Amino acid sequence: MYRAHNPDAPGMHNTPPSYYDGMNTDSYTRVSYRRNAGYFERVGSSFCGALMGIMLLFSAFPLLFWNEGRAVQTAQSLDEGLSAVIELQTPDVIFDSNNNKLVHSSGPLRTEWELTDEEYGVSIFACKLVRNVEMYQWVEHESKREYQEGDRTRVETTYSYSKEWKSQLVNSGSFNMPSGHHNPNFMAIKAVSKEASPVYVGNYQLSKGLINRIGNHRSYQPKDVPKGKADVKILGEYFYHSLDPQRPQVGDIRVSFTFAGISGDSKHGSVDRVSIIARQNGGFLSAYQTKAGDKLELLYDGDHSAKEMFENEQKTNTLVTWVLRFIGWLLMFIGLQMITDIVRQIVSFIPIIRDLVSLATTILSFSLASSLALVTIAIGWFAYRPLLSLAIIAGAAVPIILSRQKAEKSKGEESAKDLHN
Repeated sequence: MYRAHNPDAPGMHNTPPSYYDGMNTDSYTRVSYRRNAGYFERVGSSFCGALMGIMLLFSAFPLLFWNEGRAVQTAQSLDEGLSAVIELQTPDVIFDSNNNKLVHSSGPLRTEWELTDEEYGVSIFACKLVRNVEMYQWVEHESKREYQEGDRTRVETTYSYSKEWKSQLVNSGSFNMPSGHHNPNFMAIKAVSKEASPVYVGNYQLSKGLINRIGNHRSYQPKDVPKGKADVKILGEYFYHSLDPQRPQVGDIRVSFTFAGISGDSKHGSVDRVSIIARQNGGFLSAYQTKAGDKLELLYDGDHSAKEMFENEQKTNTLVTWVLRFIGWLLMFIGLQMITDIVRQIVSFIPIIRDLVSLATTILSFSLASSLALVTIAIGWFAYRPLLSLAIIAGAAVPIILSRQKAEKSKGEESAKDLHN
C-alpha cells in the first residue's frame, strides 16, 4: 500500500544510493513503469497471438508424424539386429567368416599410448582425457516483481552480483551496473579434449563412433605441481592459478582433468570393460546398416549380453517417442490456447463470463489437442500397423462424441423444461 500511495518516496528510484554513497553492496533495484494495455489493444494483440498460435499448431503435425516413423523404424532396426547378431566367444580371435555381419562381444579396453597433457604433467592410459578450465568471475543475477498501480504496472528489477567459477567468459560490459564488476576479456588457458587412437577390445579396433560412446568419466587427482609453474597450487582435484585458492580473486583460474575408458597399464584403477554391438570388417568394428534403415553401433560400459543391450535401446526408443509425443501435443495445446485467446479478450470486461469462457476454451483446447495429436499419430502408424492406427483414430473420436452427446442431452433437457412450462 505504501508503494501505491507514495510512488515518489525515497529509495524508489532507478539510481541505487548505496553505490554512490560509497557503500560496498552488490545489489540494487531499478524501478520502471509500464502502461497497462487498454481493451482494444488487448483484443488487437490477441489477433497477433492467434497467428503465432496457428504457426505452433501446424508445426506440431510434422513433428508428431516424423516421430512415429522414426519410432517404428528404430524398433524394427533393433528387432532386426537382435535376430541377426552373432555372439563372439572371445574378442582375441578374429574370424573372417563374420565379416560384414553384426557381432556382439565384451572385453577390456586397450590403447597403445598414454594420453598426456604436457603443460600440467598429466599422463594416463585412457581413451579420453579432458582438460576443464574455469575462471573466477562476476555474475549478474536478475529478478523482477510487478505491482498493479491503477492503470499502470510498477516493475521492480533487482540486480545482484556474485563471484562464481565459470567455464565460459562472462561479459561484464553487458551488466546493468558494470562499475565495480569487471571481468577479464579472455582466458589465458584453454580447455582441451583428447581421444586415443587406435582403441582396441581384444584384437578388434573400434571406430570413431564407438569411441565416442565411451563414458563413465572420472576425476583426475593431481599429486605434483607441474614443472616450471611455481604459481600453480593444488587443492583437491584442481590446479589453481591463484595466490590463495581458498580466497580466490576475480581473474583467478583453476584447471581440472577428467578421463574415461581406463586402458592398458593404468595406475588409476582397473581396466574398463565394455560391451559392443557393431559390424565386423576384418579386425575393425563399425556401424551396421539395417534393412529397416537405422545404423547399429552400440557400446555400453561393463559386461552386458546382446539381449540386454537391445532391450535397453528399445526402452530408450520408447521414452524418446513419448517425450516427443508430449512435446507435439503441448505445441498443439499452446497454439489452440493462443488462437482462442481472442474470445477471452473480447469478454474480458465481464467478470463472471470471463472466467467461464476461460475455462471453456481451456477444456476445448485440451480436447482438440488430444484428438488432433492422436489422429496424427494414427496416420503415422497406418503404413506399419493399420489395425492399431484405426484403434487410435477411434480413441481420438471419443472426446468429440462425448461433447456432442452432452450438448444434445443439455438441449433435450432445455426443450423438456420449455414444454413443461
